Amino acid sequence: MSAMDDDASLHSTRLGERLLRLIMSHSREGHGREKSGSRVLAYLWRLSGRETIGRLLFVAILAALCGTGVLFLLNAEAKETGNGSYSTLSAILFLALLVVYRTSQNSMIRNAASAIETALERKRKKVVGDVLQLSLRDIEAIGGLSLRDGISAHYGSLSQTVVPIIAGVESLLLLVFMFGYVLSLSVFAGVLTLIVVGLSVVGYVNRSKLMEAEMIAASAADARFRGLTDAIAGGVKELQLSVRRRLGLEAAIRETSVALANGRTSTAAHIAALISTATTISYMMAGAVVFLMPLVGGAGDSDISRIVIGVIFLLGPIGSVVQTSQQFATAQYALGAINAFEADVAARRAERTNVSADQSELQAADPPSRAFDTISMTGLSYVHAGTQSFAIEDIDLTLSKGEIVFLTGGNGSGKTTLLRVLTGLYPRANGVLSLNGEAVPTFPPQDYRELFSAVFADFYLFDRPFGLDDEEMSRFAEWLVKLGIRDKLGDDLEQLATEQLSTGQRKRVALALALAEARPILVLDEWAADQDPETRQRFYEEILPALRDEGLTIFAITHDEQYFHRCDRRIHMVEGRLVQGDRK
Repeated sequence: MSAMDDDASLHSTRLGERLLRLIMSHSREGHGREKSGSRVLAYLWRLSGRETIGRLLFVAILAALCGTGVLFLLNAEAKETGNGSYSTLSAILFLALLVVYRTSQNSMIRNAASAIETALERKRKKVVGDVLQLSLRDIEAIGGLSLRDGISAHYGSLSQTVVPIIAGVESLLLLVFMFGYVLSLSVFAGVLTLIVVGLSVVGYVNRSKLMEAEMIAASAADARFRGLTDAIAGGVKELQLSVRRRLGLEAAIRETSVALANGRTSTAAHIAALISTATTISYMMAGAVVFLMPLVGGAGDSDISRIVIGVIFLLGPIGSVVQTSQQFATAQYALGAINAFEADVAARRAERTNVSADQSELQAADPPSRAFDTISMTGLSYVHAGTQSFAIEDIDLTLSKGEIVFLTGGNGSGKTTLLRVLTGLYPRANGVLSLNGEAVPTFPPQDYRELFSAVFADFYLFDRPFGLDDEEMSRFAEWLVKLGIRDKLGDDLEQLATEQLSTGQRKRVALALALAEARPILVLDEWAADQDPETRQRFYEEILPALRDEGLTIFAITHDEQYFHRCDRRIHMVEGRLVQGDRK
């Protein structure tokens, strides 16, 4: 990308950020005590120009002037036609104004939308980067649904409002200029226009709070509904095996669906009330011009006709501005949710003492790996969130280069939690974690975590082997062959289609990926549990000893008692504490 392109992108981003700040500034004003309807008009006016670049404002004003010019020409030519004359110049000017109006309106909407989308893309990219800096504990605390909403769903909702809002701003400018024209024709008609706009603004202010509350409720119901629909795909086997479970889920989905529909229906009702009220009042305004102005006097038949045409032209901008209120409410809610999510992520990152180091390492093409001889835990503890949460306590453990250590224990004894603290995924609460005799920070830095490759019990397989270079891809292919799974994948290993594989087969792919990275420490959580007897035997009798001979350290959770003799050391865990096991 050239320097000129960079400048244009930066310029567009700054403009988009200003527009987004204006949306949120109105949202903050809306929570104050003042109920004045003038705030809405003041906000729309600020959005239309004060904090944007002059070019965008110029194009918007040009479009409004051309639209008003079209109305002026129609009225002027209608009067001339009534007198039996015709102007070819007026017809040509009319077409020219239409072309300029369309071109300038299109340009304003396109440029403003592009600026906002550029700013949103920058926000989204930043928050994704920040989320990737969080610890596993923070990710779990945020939750999957909130994570998807914070980096995806709310952005989608906000993007859908961009064009309608910009079009509404253009309609506001057009309304201002057309109002000036109608006022020049008749003060009476101008006063009627002000009454209509005032009533519309008051209606919006009175309804906006209700709409916001309904949108929050609908959003919460939508999140619950998406969670339940995820359960259909994730738990399809369990649902097929139990009618009662399936009926229970179906009842929960129906209940949530009703709540979602009610919330959206209530929001639509508020919007419909705004639109119908504004439309009715607008037609009443036109009727007042026709039926009341003759009684008031001061206007001939031709003047009334011109005023009626002007008032009819006003109906479009008025309706557009009123309908835009829904888009404003949606945009304010979505942007508020995005900003709240960003603030939550930023607060969690602020707890870490080595954020700057992590950032630089994650941006590096090849993060440096420390040399590894020993990792030691002394008096280490970790407590899960909650008042009565499980904890691991007083952990004293040393891992040395080139040894196989098995970790055993019952379900819920804390084995997986220990692995996550050891690998730096959970920050310890107390105690000392040291690498080669040097203390590791509470939030271990990236180069510490780079020592480990792992296959956890809840492992996740990406659809591509992200981060592997050519040499590592070669090792990946070799290990797929050694693990007897290469023939189950396609010819192109850049795309991993593993959906149809069994759990054991997917674990083999995950292990091949872990070994391709050639990290000094391999962490495994019940890897052999889903393997066939032959693969399980090869894993314990051949693969693990060969890896140890290459200098790898293997720390594995296992319950396969018949293979305990293959480890150098076994430790046992009971209720969050380590009990020394048997040494080979």
